[in-house]
Amino acid sequence: MHGVDCPVLSRPASPSKNSKSGEVLMRFFKIILLVLACLWAGSVSAGQNGTGEVYDLGTVQVMEKGDGEEMTLTPDMDVIRVDDYDKPGVPQNVVDLVKDLPIFDFRGATDLVPDDDTIYMRGFQSKRFVTAMDGLTLRKSGGRKSSHIVDYALLPTWMIEEIEVLPGPHSALYPCKAIGGVLNLKTRTPKRYETGKPDVNLSASYRSYNTQNHHVDLHGGKEAFIYDAGVQKYHTDGYLRHNRADILTLYGRAGYVQENGGYVTLASSFTDADRQIPVTNDPKDPKCGYDSDYPTVKYADSRFYDSQGPTWDKIAKSFNTSVLQPSPWGTWIFAAMYSEENRDRAYDELDGTDGSWETKWRQWSAKLTNEYEISAGHELTTGLEMAELYDGYGDCAGWTNTYDDHLRVRTWAAFGQYDWDITPYLNLRAGLRYENLKAWVNNESSSTGTRFITGREEWITRHWDQFVPKSFLTWDMGHLAKWLRDTSLSAGVSRIWRAPDYHGDLNPQGRPAGAWLDPEHGMGYDLVFQRRLLKDIQFKTDFSFYEIKDFIAYNYGFSNKNPGPAGQEYKDKKLNLEKVWRKGVEVSLNGHLFDPLYFYVGYAYVDFDNRGGEPSGEQALSNRAKHRVNAGVKYDVLENTRLLVDYKYQDNQVVQNAHEDPPGSDNWSFTETRISAYNVVDVAVEQTLFKEYKGMRDAKIKLFATNIFDERYENEDGYPATDRTIGVAFSIGF
Repeated sequence: MHGVDCPVLSRPASPSKNSKSGEVLMRFFKIILLVLACLWAGSVSAGQNGTGEVYDLGTVQVMEKGDGEEMTLTPDMDVIRVDDYDKPGVPQNVVDLVKDLPIFDFRGATDLVPDDDTIYMRGFQSKRFVTAMDGLTLRKSGGRKSSHIVDYALLPTWMIEEIEVLPGPHSALYPCKAIGGVLNLKTRTPKRYETGKPDVNLSASYRSYNTQNHHVDLHGGKEAFIYDAGVQKYHTDGYLRHNRADILTLYGRAGYVQENGGYVTLASSFTDADRQIPVTNDPKDPKCGYDSDYPTVKYADSRFYDSQGPTWDKIAKSFNTSVLQPSPWGTWIFAAMYSEENRDRAYDELDGTDGSWETKWRQWSAKLTNEYEISAGHELTTGLEMAELYDGYGDCAGWTNTYDDHLRVRTWAAFGQYDWDITPYLNLRAGLRYENLKAWVNNESSSTGTRFITGREEWITRHWDQFVPKSFLTWDMGHLAKWLRDTSLSAGVSRIWRAPDYHGDLNPQGRPAGAWLDPEHGMGYDLVFQRRLLKDIQFKTDFSFYEIKDFIAYNYGFSNKNPGPAGQEYKDKKLNLEKVWRKGVEVSLNGHLFDPLYFYVGYAYVDFDNRGGEPSGEQALSNRAKHRVNAGVKYDVLENTRLLVDYKYQDNQVVQNAHEDPPGSDNWSFTETRISAYNVVDVAVEQTLFKEYKGMRDAKIKLFATNIFDERYENEDGYPATDRTIGVAFSIGF
């Protein structure tokens, strides 16, 4: 048998199960509301901060968090401290941490095999939110059988010190495509070392399905000169049929740290990832050679059989530099990155011929920022950012007209952001970003060399630019009454603008749809209420409304010009929808109920509404769960024994399927496919063997179980999510 017992799974769902899940959710919310009411009353009567120091976080006074705290909430940002973040299981990459926040929707075929763009942020795919490293956006032209914008398998957690999550489009410091927000990964801050002895950390874990995650990292230096190095080896046999993965990641950094805190670093990373693609495993399909050791996957979802041996293999490498320099004219921050990736989509056609083809990506980007404090309560941040994205083909079986290393996107931006304490209780962050983007649309078939749009050049150039204002206002309400101390109300009002900036917009399925598209534009509004309730318990709720005009959507099944008349070919392969409304609510609550018990609770609601009535819009904006709940506790049962419990709930995810009724009438009706609601619980017991012993430190062993109640569910339509797994992990430092 393959790992632990794997029952045959079909699409999970039954009305009775969904009703039960709804009842559980309602009880859960009633309990939370009761707890909130009690805590609010207690905080009003208490009046004072209690014990502990107070420090200024944004414009809101909150309790200082002690050792072991994992998350800080501010009106415009949530911060996860990676070293302190403890959860059941062992994270392979940063997605395994941020998917605990309900604003992130994990959309991978399986959580055992990390891949590209496996999360949505606030209901938006990777093309509408930013993933950044030390403030510099991770970019790629992407596309080709997936979005391929960010491959999260390349981002192990031990490289990262903090994860900043900025919901919404309200920061001028990041590209305008950040409609859903920003996921900024901050690498470890360079620091001076007094001795030459490095800090070394080792960890090893083993989990069901022969899933192994081993790594070693070290950080050291001598006075001003510092270095970091690490290696991670990940392997899994996979839960789905033909879904084995082997991923090796190497990382190194060297730098110089000045006494005033300034530094310069050079870093490099290398990843060799071999990943198989899940294949059909359907007892009703005689072609697949059904294997009962694996769950059911239909051909309509996988599009491959085991005999075809499909893989996604990759070699990726990156080089980056980071400079921070304090000066009389403010703090200068410079970051630059060059990276290369290839992805080999290797498989055999059903007739046995080679159908594989390889894509190569190359990109560079740079960002220069100056942070200048004009006077107390007045800070100005200005900067420039630029990037060039290239792509091309490697070996492509049967294709005769491929191109190599062509510039696809060139973008640059200038930005300014003014942080102003208008009064001791009122802060305004006003920003303006100018973004200039040029894109090249390929107008030739890679297989035949024929022109798609007659009368147009081989590479069609598109050029867009725009000034985009941003704002975020925070009112500290503590001056109104004593019981409103540590309470704030914030409002973000910002313009939305996004130009087509990746292969999936410019050349979906190889077709030149980008020749006809216009940029998205609109307005985004967030209203945020935050309050410290008791001790370090923080409560935050965010109401958001976004109106996006000319929203770009696939129009494959509804196109009248595919290819279309001469000179108009593929004009509606992708479409600018007239108007889209996105509404959302997010609630966060975390802190200590009492000293050994830390908890967090999060809820997210999202709803997309196609206001123009286009059938492609109804389809494109579906397949998103409206309600998500994440919760967890971390309880120190004994001095060196910790219990960890995580809970996740997601309601029904409804896919709208359009049909012409009658055929050829251009009248459309819709049927629904439902991905059922689910509740998943993960648990772990972590034992600290010793904190210090003969030069060793923090030796821990963790026993964990994921999906402990063996819930049958799906993260992505057609692919059963991993069943119950059991594992053990060991870590130690020197």
